[in-house]
Amino acid sequence: MEGETKSIIIFGASSPTGQLIVDEALSNKWNVKIYGRRTLPKHVENHAITTVEGTLEDVEKLREVIKGTAVIVSVLGPSGTKIKNTPFPAFYKRVFDLMREENVKRIIALSTFSVTHPNDRFNLMTRLLVGMLWLLGNSAWKNLVDVGRTFDEHADGLEWTLFRVGFLKDQGPGKIMQGYVGDGKLGMGVNRVDVARWVVEQAGKDNAENVGDKPGISSESGSVAFAI
Repeated sequence: MEGETKSIIIFGASSPTGQLIVDEALSNKWNVKIYGRRTLPKHVENHAITTVEGTLEDVEKLREVIKGTAVIVSVLGPSGTKIKNTPFPAFYKRVFDLMREENVKRIIALSTFSVTHPNDRFNLMTRLLVGMLWLLGNSAWKNLVDVGRTFDEHADGLEWTLFRVGFLKDQGPGKIMQGYVGDGKLGMGVNRVDVARWVVEQAGKDNAENVGDKPGISSESGSVAFAI
């Protein structure tokens, strides 16, 4: 995308990780668009950012921000272990349809190790943590799994990547590792700032990488807050 005017939309920009992605995109000269039910004052007041407020169900407002976008980034997900409704699978289906209609190809979205990959191997810590979520927060676990299935079944023809994380850390930056569970190099923790760096780097690739894949990313160790 070198030499082009680059436009990126970020869903979930008010979250701690989303805010760092916004900052990283701005520092890399992207034209940043933000969509959400509520946008942060610091984003509204920043003239380098286009903010649009709307719900996940508002097709026309979603179309407004998706049109003309080069890359979509989403860090949306359940905010707790128990949720009554699971809006995200339907939201992504809606976004996929709009992407096709508006000729937008690239989407990079956040997931967790609750979503499995054929290249994953047995890892006791991962198995225990995912098992705890399945037991104690089954509705959140089901939402995550359903989102993974939605990408598999409904994102055909798009350049999609569903990247998976474990623990989110408020440290860094560190060395970013990419791989699969149990491969001997992928860790359980990732710095939020490293997520932002990885996502924006992926977004800027002239030839999209990890298309149709669900890689895991991790970084150096430190204090953590679990991301389901």
